[in-house]
Formats: sequence, C-alpha cells, structure tokens
Amino acid sequence: MATSLPQPARSASALNPPPTLSTQHPAFGDSLRRRRRSSHSSHSSHGSDSSHSSHSSYAARHPDRVPQKAASPNKAFLSVIGLLALVLVYTIVGVWLFVKGFLLTRHELTRINECSKPADRHWTLPSPPATMDDAAVLSWAAEVLDPTTGKGECRLAPTHNKAVVLIVDALRYDFVAPPPPAGTATKESGWKPNCHYHNILTLPAELTAQHGIPAFADKPGPASFLAHFTADPPTTTLQRLKGLTTGTLPTFFEAGANFGSAGTGVGQVNEDNWIAQFKRSILSSSPSSATGAGLVFAGDDTWSTVFPDLFDADTTWTYDSFNVEDLDTVDRGVEARLLPFLQRHHPERMAGVHDSWRLLVGHTLGVDHVGHRFGASHAKMKVKLHEMQIFLQNITDAVDDETLLVVMGDHGMDERGDHGGDAELEIGAALWMYSKAGLGYTGRRQDLRLDPAAYLSTAHAEAVSPARIPFSPLPSPPYANHRSVPQIDLVPTISTLLGLPVPYNNLGSVVPDVFAHPHTLLRALRITATQMRTYLTAYAAHSPDLAAFQPEFDARWLDAVRADAELARLLHAAKVGGDEVEAAVRRAAQAYHAFNRVSLGRAREVWAQFDMVRIVVGLAVLVLALVSAWVVRGGAVDGLIAVLPAGDEAERRTETTHELFSVVWKCVSTPALAGAAVGTGVHYTTLLPLPGVIAAILQPLTLLDSVLAGATLLSQLALVSTHLAPLLRSSAQDSHTSVPATTTLLNTAGWLVLLLHAALFASNSFLVFEDRFVLLALTSLLFVRGVLLVGASPSTRAKLRAGVLCTLALVAVRLAAIPRVCREEQAPFCESTFFASSPNGGAALNSPYTIGAAYALAYVLPSIVARFLQHSRSNVGVARAFGTWVLRPVLMSGAGFWALDWASPLERVQRAGWSAALERIKMWTVKADLVVLGIAAVGWVFAPLCLEIRREGGGEEEGEGQQPKVTILGYANSLGSSFALLVATAVGVLWVVTQPAGQLGLGMVWVAALACVELGDAERDLVVLHRQRAAPSSTPPSNPPHLTSTELTTYTLLGHLAFFATGHQATLPTIQWRLAFLTSPTLTYPTSPLLVALNTFGHLTALPALLATLGVLWNATPQPRGSGRSMRTPRQLLAALMAVSVYALALLCATAVVSGVLFRRHLMLFKVWTPRVMLAGAGAVLGQMAGVGAAAAAWQTANKVNRLFGSEFA
Repeated sequence: MATSLPQPARSASALNPPPTLSTQHPAFGDSLRRRRRSSHSSHSSHGSDSSHSSHSSYAARHPDRVPQKAASPNKAFLSVIGLLALVLVYTIVGVWLFVKGFLLTRHELTRINECSKPADRHWTLPSPPATMDDAAVLSWAAEVLDPTTGKGECRLAPTHNKAVVLIVDALRYDFVAPPPPAGTATKESGWKPNCHYHNILTLPAELTAQHGIPAFADKPGPASFLAHFTADPPTTTLQRLKGLTTGTLPTFFEAGANFGSAGTGVGQVNEDNWIAQFKRSILSSSPSSATGAGLVFAGDDTWSTVFPDLFDADTTWTYDSFNVEDLDTVDRGVEARLLPFLQRHHPERMAGVHDSWRLLVGHTLGVDHVGHRFGASHAKMKVKLHEMQIFLQNITDAVDDETLLVVMGDHGMDERGDHGGDAELEIGAALWMYSKAGLGYTGRRQDLRLDPAAYLSTAHAEAVSPARIPFSPLPSPPYANHRSVPQIDLVPTISTLLGLPVPYNNLGSVVPDVFAHPHTLLRALRITATQMRTYLTAYAAHSPDLAAFQPEFDARWLDAVRADAELARLLHAAKVGGDEVEAAVRRAAQAYHAFNRVSLGRAREVWAQFDMVRIVVGLAVLVLALVSAWVVRGGAVDGLIAVLPAGDEAERRTETTHELFSVVWKCVSTPALAGAAVGTGVHYTTLLPLPGVIAAILQPLTLLDSVLAGATLLSQLALVSTHLAPLLRSSAQDSHTSVPATTTLLNTAGWLVLLLHAALFASNSFLVFEDRFVLLALTSLLFVRGVLLVGASPSTRAKLRAGVLCTLALVAVRLAAIPRVCREEQAPFCESTFFASSPNGGAALNSPYTIGAAYALAYVLPSIVARFLQHSRSNVGVARAFGTWVLRPVLMSGAGFWALDWASPLERVQRAGWSAALERIKMWTVKADLVVLGIAAVGWVFAPLCLEIRREGGGEEEGEGQQPKVTILGYANSLGSSFALLVATAVGVLWVVTQPAGQLGLGMVWVAALACVELGDAERDLVVLHRQRAAPSSTPPSNPPHLTSTELTTYTLLGHLAFFATGHQATLPTIQWRLAFLTSPTLTYPTSPLLVALNTFGHLTALPALLATLGVLWNATPQPRGSGRSMRTPRQLLAALMAVSVYALALLCATAVVSGVLFRRHLMLFKVWTPRVMLAGAGAVLGQMAGVGAAAAAWQTANKVNRLFGSEFA
C-alpha cells in the first residue's frame, strides 16, 4: 500500500463517535484509502472508567445527535448466499444430467444359459449341409449346431469334479514369473531382480517347468500352466471379480461400487456366472442335499457384495477388505478356514463339515495391503510372498486328482502399491492353473505339437488380444515370449473344465494351452462362440450399441461355420487323409477364435452407452449456468438495469445485493415454475404414440430429469436473455477511467489464463501435463503482478514491499510444486517425489526426512501467519492465543502422526513390543487433532474480533490536563483478521488429512496465498489512489474496488497447485485410500469416505473460495455507526465468489464438451478425459458449496463488526 498519502484526521470517539466528527474517520473520510497499519485511536473526552449511563443520558438529552442502531447485515449476506445457491443448483442439475448420460453403466442382460443337455464324450460333427452356399451353411449351423434346437453341444465332459480357486489380491505377474536364466541377455540389458518380490513365490514356475503345460502332455500326469493375466480396467477388486466370474467387461463408473456394502445391492452381480452355474449343476444332480451345494468361501468381504447368497451360509467367512494397515488377519483367516477342507489330518478337520465340498474360494489381501501400506519394494512384501509360497505348497500337497487348482491375481499394482487404472503394472496380474491328474493328453506327433497360441493365431485375433505381451518389470528377452491371457478367458475355460455351460453374457474365449487335443479345443471354442453369438443377438434387441458392427459379426460367424461345415464334409467323406482333417480342424478353430476375439474387441470399443439426449441437455444447462454466473457477477460489479420489485416505475441500476437478488429472483422464479410444468407435460406425452425420432429423444428422460431440465433451462434463458445484452453494452461503454491501466491489464491476464486452462482439454497430450501448466500459469501471473505493482507503487518503500511479497510468493509456489506424483503418461519426463525413493523403484512410504521437514514447518507456519497479521496490527487478542494454543499444536500433531506411522512398522520397534502402543497413540493423536479443530471452528463463531484496546497517556508524568489516548489495535483489519483464523482452521483440517510431502506443499501454498492477499490489497490501493487523482475533491467517493480477475485466478490456481502438491492427479490410482483409516483401523462410515474426500477434493475446492473471501475482507476497514455510508463488502464478496465459480464452470464445460461430444469414442477417453470430467464436476459442485460456506462465514464476521462498531453492509 502506498504510504505517502496524507493521513485523514482522527475521529473523536473510538466506538461511538459524535456525528459532528464522524466524517473525519479514516474509514470513511474524504480519502477512501484503507489504512493498513493504523489503529483506531482517539482522545477520550472522559476517563476510561466513565459509566455507560453518561452515554445514555447524553442520548436522552440529544436524540438527534446520536446515531440510530445500525441495520443488520443479514439481508445483504442472505442475498449473497441466495445468488450463490442459485448458480450451485444450476451446476448440480447440469452435472446430474450430463453424468447420467455420459457415465452410464452398460445394459445388463440377466438371462441364464439354461442348457441342460448332458455332455457327450463321443460327440462328433453332424452331417454337412448339402451345399456350401451362404444360406445353406447358416441354416445348417442354426438347425444342427445350435444346442437348444439341434444336435450341438453346450458343455464338455468335466475333467475335474472339484476346484480350489485362490485369488491373491494384487498378485502381479513378475511376482511369480520364472527367474531368467543367467546369460548375456540379462547382463546386456542391465536388468536385476528386485530382492523384495522376485524369485520368492517360485512354486508355480517350478511346477510348470517340471510338468509342462497341458497342451504338450503326451501321457497322463500332472500339468501346470502359468501366464501373464491381463485385466480390463478399471482395476478395482469388485470389477475384476465381475469379469472373472461372468466374462463381461466393466464400465468406468462402476468403480464407485467398490464402496457398496453388503445388503445394499450396490455392486451385486445379477448376471449369469460360472459359480452360479456350478451351484445349479451340483443341486440338480443332488436335489436332496440338505447341507448345501458345498460352496465354501473365505477372504475379502467384497465377495459378500458381489455374491450375497451364492456360497453356503455356514461355510462363508468374510473379512474387512479396506483395512490396509492389517497385513495378516485376512491371510491367516483364509489359511485357517480352507486347509481343514484339504488336509485330511488337519487338527481342526471335522467329519461331515470339511469333507463334502465341491468348490473352495479364497481371497487373500496381504500382498495388496503391503503394496498400499509400504509399496511393492519393501521387506514386508518379501515376507508376505514367502507366506504365500508356504500356503500354496500346503494346497498342492493336499489336493487330490479330482481337484483343479486355480491361483490368480485380480489385478496388479504399481511400485507405490496403487491400482485402479490401466497402466501396465496395474493390469498385469498372474494366472496359474495346476492339476495333479492333468487336463488330458494326446499322442500327437512332435511335428504337430504347435505352440497353442500359434495354433490359433490370426491377424484379427492378435490385433484384439495379443498372445504375448511384453512386461516391463521383466527382461526381454527372455520374457518376450511369455503367454498373455485376458482375464475374462478364465470364465469359459473353467466352465468347460468343470463341465458347465458357458455363462450367458460371456465375451471371453477359452485358453488353448489347457486343452491337450485339438479336437477338444475346437469343441470348446465352438461352444463358446455359439453362446457368444446368442448373447450378441439378444443384446442387439435391447441396445443399438453394437448395431454398426453387426455386418462384421455376421461375416465372422459365416467364416466360422463355413470352416466347420468343411470339416464336417471331410469327416463324413469316404477317404480323407489325417493331415487334411488336422488342417481343417485348425482352420475351424482359428475361425471360431477370430469370431470370439473380434466380438470382444468391438464390445470394448462401444461398451459404455452414451445417452446423447441427457448429454446434450446437461451440456446446455452447464453452459447456461456459466453464462448465468457471469451475469450475476456483472450485476455484483456494475449492477443490473431493471425495474426494481420495490415499486419504482423507472428502470435503474441495482445498488445493493438485496436489490440484485430481488431482480434475479423475479426474473427466474416464474420461468422456473413454468419450465417445471412444461417438463412434466413433456414427460407424460411419452405415454402417447409418437413418431420414432421424437420418442427416441423424449423417452430416455425420467420425470425427475424432465422437471429439472425444464425448470432450469427456462429460468436460465430468462435471466440470460433479459440481462446479458444490457450488461455487455454497459461494459462496452465503460471507459475504464475509474481504474488504472495496470488493473485493466490484470483483469485481461486473469481471463486469458482461464481460457488457456480450458483449452488444455482439447488435447490429451496437454491435459496429462496439467500440473505443469498450473505451475507455469501461476508463476507467470505472479511475475506480471509483481512487475506491474512495483512499477506503479508511489513510494520506494511500497515498491520494495511489493517486490518482497512477489518474490516470497514465487519462491513458495516453486517449493510447493516439488512434491508430485507422476501419472503414467508423463513418463519419461516426470519423476515422482511424493514418496520416499527406493533403490529398487518407487514406494508408498513417507520419508523420515520429509516427516521431519513437515514437523519443522508446522512449528514455523503459525509465526508466518502472525507476521502477516502483525503488519495490520491484528495479531492481538484471540489471534495470538489461537496461533499459540491451537494452530501450532494441531499442525505439529498432524505431522507427528506420520512420524508415529513411519516408526510403528520398523523391525526394531516391533521386536521391542512398542508397535501396538504406537498405533494406538497415533490414532488418538489424529482424533484429538480433529476434535480440537472442531472445537476451534465452533468457538470461532462466538469468538470476539482480533482487537486490543490500549490506553496511553493521562498520567502525572505527562502533565496535568493531558487527555488519555485510547488505541484500538487491529481495527482496520478486524474483518480480515477474524476470517483469517477460520481459514487457518480449515487449513489445519486439510493438514491433518494430508501426508507429509503434501503437508510441505500445502504449507508453501498457504504462505504463497498470504503473500497474494497482501499483493491484492496493494493493487486495490493503487485503484483508490487513481480515483483520488482522477476525481475532483468535491466528487463523492465511488464504490470500493473489486478483486481483479488475476487475483481471483491466482487463488484458483493455488487450489489446483495444492491438489497436485498433495500427491494427486486426475487418475484413480492417485486416490490415497489409506487416509480412510486415519482415525480407525477399520472402515467406518461416514468417517472413512469423508477423510478420503477431504484429502482428494478439499484442497482443490475449499482453498479458492476461502482465499477469495479472505482477499475481499482483508484490510476492509469497518465504517462505524453514524458514518452515513454502508460497506459494499457483500457486493465485492459476491463478485469474487462468482468469478471463482465461473472458473470452475468454464473448466467443467470445457471437459464436458470435449469428452462428451467431440471425443466420446477417442482411444484415451476413459484413461484421460473421463477422470478429468469427474474431477471437474466434483470441483465445480464442491467448490461452489465451499463458496456458500465461505459467504456464510463472512456473514458471521460481518455480524461481529456490526454489533461492535455499528457498521452497515449493503
């Protein structure tokens, strides 16, 4: 702030100045300059011990000279909240409609493959068609090969009667891959095994090397098959379980169903699946069984969500799946529950309980939890994999010849232990199938023993799902040739091996490596393809998604059945050589496999349904919400021209927020009611017979959709059509003489950055580096602000101060950007620094050095806040006590929690027996922190302003007759300092739910924000100075300046910077799930989801609104009772918060338009744009909710000032 301006005269009374001197007060005198460090002082006309009765008697004697009681600020701030809430409702409706159209779950068919035809071990192809023309071949396939109407088969004879299925959660392929042979290839590549997870779980690789895969078996005996098991994203457990049991593909939005609890129906599988088929098969063969079907489960309780009633109730044991702190309970429970069923001499085995089972399913979580807790490269991973080695050894020793063993990972993990996306390490799970009796054998000649993948390989099949996919954690060679199998291929494979029909909705093909004879493989492929053809035909009748590919499906099917017909002709011919038959068998197998793979590929392309009606309506609402927010912001800045509802006959410009609210409400209320009525009528017209196009447009919308869309759109159109054009004309006619050129430039720069940020979403290459753009834009804006402010400041001291503030903000922003988590697409141009580095790769551990730095910063931050408050002499009263007794202890405890978290799993701590005690202490530490912050937030509502009254002079040493001088410290910034305490409380909450590296980033963002608040205050001082110079002395003072768009853009970008600096990206894997267990070792509702939400969205959504409000209130000196003027703070606040909403809405509209309309079939849609749409939607809604909350808090602050000083707000 400039310091060379002449100081206005002091007022004569501190709290209730006489009206004759009131105009001399520095807050409302001829100079509008807000005094930065000034206190409110006066020479009292009586002693400090004067009674209130003297003032009352004065009021009684001179009622005309005593000001009336100040008007309450309630009306003004309620109007602000009402207008913010209106735009919030618009945003919620737009997001609701758009998301319902864009993130639909796929259409589920609940039909069941009810084929009851028994298996025939001697089945052969029926007689071929009479001719080989297309119609005859298709008719032959429909009449003869169809298992429901002809002689076709729907199942094979089972190779096993029982099965043990073990899911090792997050079992990555390289955790079980065979060790590479020592040779030059490994040496030349520089590859070294990771000592924490390579060559530890070796049993699958050892047995596979010893016995060979089933396809190469030429005699009876054990068989083993190990493969790279590729998952379809999202790689979350619930979606993977659906794929592993139904053979269907997941949709992106279903990832949220992982938090559905058992009994709610969220995440439940309603489709046909191989476990349900197995249960029906068992019960149909033993209908009198009173003990159940013999289906046993132990492990992850997600299964109780997916299959609530599928397993036998008395042999089902589930364990909490979200407690990532617990590494052993689930694994030990699975082992203790399942081994008695397998080991005849197990001490807990009970006759009649453990001997009548048909299916054992176990789901361990230790490997996954070690990854989430410590990362993949940690000593505990080695311990856990060694435990799995022993467990698998016990199982393989105990299983009999009738039992098929299947061990798999539901997904992989990256080096931090995260999963959920489609990165190579996340989708790269492991599959191991083992049988002591083998899976059949054949005496094929060596020259016919082809690699199973090569046997079926065609260009079309390889394009969809390559048989061999390199895996980067392993050296290549020799690992370039390992087998890769899609996870959904397990479904038809295990169904066939157990003698079951293929589930109705299956899209997978069989794994050829587990079928010993090519004729058996062909039969399995035929059964699978026939069922897939049935499903695609039924799906086409319910959804047009695959209609564009129907000709391709028909062509592939014709190729397959024609090859089959050619084989039938050869088999029924009199004299045909064996080689010719074998070649025909291979061609038919390849054709059926190609049909299966092409069907899968096309389904992957269009699996998510897009409801374009909802998408377009949602986009329209969002775009109009953006324009409506702009109109309301313009009304807050310049006023809207209208006939006011109060009864004025002539149009005039609104002057107060209440007048603005009245005009807007009058404009939107009646159209909203009319729109709701129109929406209701439109919905019910769908019951009438309508033309096809109109019906297709209207029928997707429910009654609620129609009502919301109608009410919202008509009210928005009424507001925009009435006020947008006059507002634009008014802006165009404004000569900008009321602001200096620097302010005009700052306003332009802020909106330019917004446009550039929104333009990022037009390119996935730019979007994945959004964190770098935020840093670049923020530093650029700060540099521009610093240069302009230094150049325009009127004094050397002001120039120096502006330079120091700008430099401090730039340094803090750059330091805040150091902690970061890289997304996969940023490689190799990014290196993650958020977690501790490891010699063998990344980890999920927090560095002790980072924890120490966070602890030190926690001690220093309250002093930095106090220094900023001290500049306006506001670090007095409650502010000083808050910083010392609330803020510093809370921040240090929040950092100390992570020190305890780091220490508790250390081996020496565990050996000393202190680990459990430290776990309890850290839980109570964070609970105490949150309780203190909650009390502080409630206490803030009732706390006094940050003021201190000092009495100076009047003593004998000053002489007789010297009047005592009363000084009110903190008066000039009483609004801003009080609100700053609430901001500090909110930052404290975010600090507690942030990991150490993120705490460093958050602390630096806070320091930068305080510097930016002071910069904004200095920029507005220049506006006041410009107005004083431009206007004659007799001109009445104009309204106080509004925050520039550059200042508000800076606050918004600081929120984005905090989001990235706290370890986040717009990707699912960067969600920090372990924060759900911050206060409890188990998942608790609603605390756990709330903690994760605060960690993920709190910085991005709360900080911009709080900082914008703080900028408005900072150094806004109260105008005391009797001044005759109202403070325009509500208008400034509304304009600022609306600008923040405009920024969020602009990003949301940009992402929605780009992803929902332009790129909805783009290859990177669900990898890049869909997560960003979800983040933008959540950011817009939650950010505007934070804005409403910030306005309510500002209202409370204004009430305090109103009660104490009599200030009025309009």
